[in-house]
Amino acid sequence: MITPSQWRLDFARHLNTKLCRFSGVQAVLVGGSVARGYADDYSDLELILYWKDAPDPEIKRTIITALEAEYRYPTFDHGHESALLIHGFPVDLWHKTLSQEEATLKEVLDEYSINLDKSNILDTLRFGIPLHGKENIDSWKARVEQYPETLSISFLEHYLPHFHLRQLYFAVRRENSTAIYAMLSAIQSSLFLILLALNRSYFPTYKWLYKRLADLPLVPEQLEARLKQMFREPPIDAAVHLHSVLTETLALVEERFPKLDTTFAHYGLDQKPPKTYTQNRSQI
Repeated sequence: MITPSQWRLDFARHLNTKLCRFSGVQAVLVGGSVARGYADDYSDLELILYWKDAPDPEIKRTIITALEAEYRYPTFDHGHESALLIHGFPVDLWHKTLSQEEATLKEVLDEYSINLDKSNILDTLRFGIPLHGKENIDSWKARVEQYPETLSISFLEHYLPHFHLRQLYFAVRRENSTAIYAMLSAIQSSLFLILLALNRSYFPTYKWLYKRLADLPLVPEQLEARLKQMFREPPIDAAVHLHSVLTETLALVEERFPKLDTTFAHYGLDQKPPKTYTQNRSQI
């Protein structure tokens, strides 16, 4: 049976026969869910064209004509230029220069940027499938595989302080559902970034949180089911179970990075449930 990723990849190879003919195109890469093997029936196809010099608007229009494409979105949509429809199928076509990609590699691998957009670019390079200009892509892939330990530490130092449960406990006691689920989502998102750093994995976007967690070797047991259950069970139970997951994760971090200062993370997890205060006559 042909998988959603496979037939999309076949379509990408067909489009590449037209794309690689344009002068100045140094490489063509399949990215997104197709490259990662995550594609489902809702997935589009992401193609990245790498140029020596950025193409002008006329060249971009010529490419759209050659692909028999039309724009998916109106001009006021921020995704207008890259979002195409080719024979009824959605294709995102991105134009980047070699120097732009080199600059991003330097920022992440040498300067330890924890910018999530840049981390996602490196994740795309790690999993991307080259259709043209394989030498360029393979060179980048080799560099991306050398995930720096300092980058892991930078992510951990930034996101471990998010393991703080005081305000969640207050929201639970006050039955503030909007605040509860906002904080639950935010803390789970930070947990994801910590586990990525622990496993030397770049950011695939939150869209693929569960699929990537399933690929990571160092995570708490049955993590996907536990995270999802927190949104289904009573909030007071969710807070208890979140505490357990965060505590287990912190133990994994401390085992891998024993010199990392985790004092504040422990402080955030050691928060006590709120107590009530009532007025007594001695205060009047």
